[in-house]
Order: sequence, then C-alpha cells, then structure tokens
Amino acid sequence: MPVVSVKAEPPVIGTIENEINFNGSTVYLKKSQVISPIPGYIVRTYVRFGQEVQKDMILFEIKTRESKVLESGNDTTEVSGAIMIHASTDGYINELNVNESGVYVAEGSLLCNIVNNKDLMIKLNIPYENISILSGEKKCKIRLVDNTVINGSVFRILPSVEGSNQTQTVLIKPRTDTLFPENLNILVSFVKDKHDKAQLVSKSSLMTNETQSEFWIMKIDTDNKAVKIPVVKGLENDSLVEIISPDLSSNNLIISQGAYGLPDSTIVTIVN
Repeated sequence: MPVVSVKAEPPVIGTIENEINFNGSTVYLKKSQVISPIPGYIVRTYVRFGQEVQKDMILFEIKTRESKVLESGNDTTEVSGAIMIHASTDGYINELNVNESGVYVAEGSLLCNIVNNKDLMIKLNIPYENISILSGEKKCKIRLVDNTVINGSVFRILPSVEGSNQTQTVLIKPRTDTLFPENLNILVSFVKDKHDKAQLVSKSSLMTNETQSEFWIMKIDTDNKAVKIPVVKGLENDSLVEIISPDLSSNNLIISQGAYGLPDSTIVTIVN
C-alpha cells in the first residue's frame, strides 16, 4: 500500500471557552443640550463640531435684536446686550446646529449638544432566554469593525422586555477612553462555557460523518498506522476542540492534516 504523508501533533491540556455573540450599537446616556436663553443673533461661535470643551468654556456670543440695531462701534459688551453662553459640563461637541455668525435664533433653540465619553455605553437587545449568561458584573469583549478588541463589562440590565420580540435591553460599559461616534455597530462576545484542564486537539483533527452524529480522530500507532479512534467532543472554538473521551496521552500523535477520507490502518509518514 502507498504511504500517505500527514502532519501530526500531540494533544494538549488547557482551557477552552465557548463564546456567544450579540450585535449592539454605541449610545450616550447623558447629553447636555445648550439652548439659546433669548431670541437674538449669534455674534460669534467659539466651538467646532467634534471639539473637546471644558465646563464654563464660552461657546457662543448672542445679541438681542434690539441691541443689534442700536449697537455702535464704541459699545461695550454690557451696553450692547451681548450674552455669553457657557458649557455646563466637560465633553465633546457631537451636534452643532449653529456654526457661523449672523444667524438669528429663537428663544429655546438648540445650539449644540455636549456628550462625555464617560457616559458612553453599548446597547444590546438580548433574547430573554440568554439573560442568565449576562447576569452580574460579567466581563465581555467588544469587537469593532476594524477587528480591534476592547474589554468591557455589563453595566446594567434594564428591568423590561420588548413585547414583540421578547428581548431585554443590556448596557455594556467599555473600558477605554477612546471617543466613539454614536450609533456605531459593534459585536459583543460573552463566555458562555469554560472548561479548564481539558484535552485539546487541533480542530482540523476532528472527523465526522454527514449527519455529525459520530466523531473520530486518527491516531498514529507505533507501526506508523493511522488508527481510527471514536471520540466524544466537548467545546470547540476556531482552532481547538475538546475531547471528553477517551483519555489521550501526551505521547500520542494525532493527525492534524491529511486525515480526511483516510482509511483505518493506513500506513502514514509524518512530515513537517
């Protein structure tokens, strides 16, 4: 019989986790609205969209219509009726409705919004049957669209369920000072199961039938024969799979490449 070239590696003892993923989006819980206290003309705008501001920083200068008509070149701020509008909190300008001078605004008009990155959360809508996985201060991994991974944790599980789809809102707190835009789509991963001191083999080592009702690996014996070993599999991830039974030895060599369609008792040779 021809000798088949394969790659093989021993099983290892380690930790394997099974993750569950949910889609979410960024949201700012607290937004400080800056509104015009009087009707008048915007004389000057001191901020730009996306600019970082500090509390009490001047944002806008506004004058009433009457003072605008009566103003003269030697008017002081007090005489001309100019009002300085200040920031009520630290943060970033995430919405700017007035970005040039000379614009007339009515009383109560929204001039801009200030958000603080400390109030940034990720909003998830979780099926109710999965809420138990997230209970407590459970940690998670936040994956951005550019594959950047950030650590996070469950901040709050809101005590209400959406009637139509039976989902519950969960807020995730990211552990980062990075500024994210609102409504950014994000993938959040939680550890659903975790097994320590597990027998692990390469995922490519695991063979199965068409119905995935039977699983096996190919072990190389002392005569360089590939022996079919039925197994019971446990958790798996992108690269590893847990073998619950039978017990394997660290001296065993399990075929990691070349086992697909390989008959039992085939003579093999190991290549690097």
